[in-house]
Amino acid sequence: MRYVLILFLLISSVFSKDISTRYDVHVSLLGNVGYADVTLRESGGTYEIKLIANTAGVAAALLKDRVETFMSRGRVVDGKYVPDIFIASKVTTKRLRVQTYYFDHEKKEIKLVEEKTKLVNKTRFDPKRFKIISEEVSKNSVEESFLDVYKDADVLSSYLNTKTTCNSEEKFYKLVAVGAHDEENNITVSCLKGVERDSAILNFSEGIEDIYNLNVEPFDKDDEIVDVLVAFDHDGLLKEALLGEVFWIGKITAKRVYHKISSN
Repeated sequence: MRYVLILFLLISSVFSKDISTRYDVHVSLLGNVGYADVTLRESGGTYEIKLIANTAGVAAALLKDRVETFMSRGRVVDGKYVPDIFIASKVTTKRLRVQTYYFDHEKKEIKLVEEKTKLVNKTRFDPKRFKIISEEVSKNSVEESFLDVYKDADVLSSYLNTKTTCNSEEKFYKLVAVGAHDEENNITVSCLKGVERDSAILNFSEGIEDIYNLNVEPFDKDDEIVDVLVAFDHDGLLKEALLGEVFWIGKITAKRVYHKISSN
């Protein structure tokens, strides 16, 4: 199921002033396993992009109704999205984790505040009822730290910058961003052209313009490296994504099912 979450991250690649989009995620063996809602707002040189990924069906049961939310907020400087804050949260039936990253680009520092809440079973003796009672209680914790390595982008702002970073002059680069893999699990991005693009476009529906290949090193070193194709339509917005055959579950695809663009 972690590959489904990788796709949820990948479908955040949208490039518009004001958009609202939904993508459905489908697995060959399991059918519809979730959907992701993406919104992007820009105003006065600032931006906020949010991705909410929901599991559904079998995936929801396996992942305990997991919902993941990612939000990046910052400034648009010379056409580049520069984050000031990035928030990643994960909610299941019994756990909540919120990671908030604060960027200080002048000092080249990133502060992380991590908040965790989990429900745990606790027993107590009730003297009035003269019995032991088991109940769920909330256990909370907050930790603050600074990242060992400074990165000037988060995973959402980095994808917003893809069209300017991956271009005709630089067709291949390593993705370095908060919220992506760590230094031991690389993601590389390449803009497909020529024969490579002609071959890749056969996997998608009509109306595809740019196609990018993301080479994702797996979390488990025993697994194979994963290639993900992401395709954009003629207005420069993500339309579809494809992760090829994964073990016994088959292909994983994400397709745009709702799309609205509004002017500020």
